[in-house]
Amino acid sequence: MSTSTATTTPLKGGEWLIKESNAFETYTPEDFNEEQLMVKEMCLQFLATEVIPIVDRIDKMEEGLMPSLMVKAGEQGLLGTSVPEDLGGLGKGFHYFYTGQ
Repeated sequence: MSTSTATTTPLKGGEWLIKESNAFETYTPEDFNEEQLMVKEMCLQFLATEVIPIVDRIDKMEEGLMPSLMVKAGEQGLLGTSVPEDLGGLGKGFHYFYTGQ
């Protein structure tokens, strides 16, 4: 008699649309851990305070605006997700935001 152990990997993005799956394999925001929720909140706060108020200027592609927004995002650590911690990043791979690991 043989036994097999199946491991499942959480589906990413819209993979549930193109792969055979069940609801328990789909990673959703409800599965976020505390740290992921804090990063999400930080991103939402940045959008609310820095981006949404100037969206018209962004749409008009105002000279110098995007570089200044990138600097502000970088100062808050929003650009260093996958950068190693010893270089000032969060030390998380992009898979972290799909799996929490």
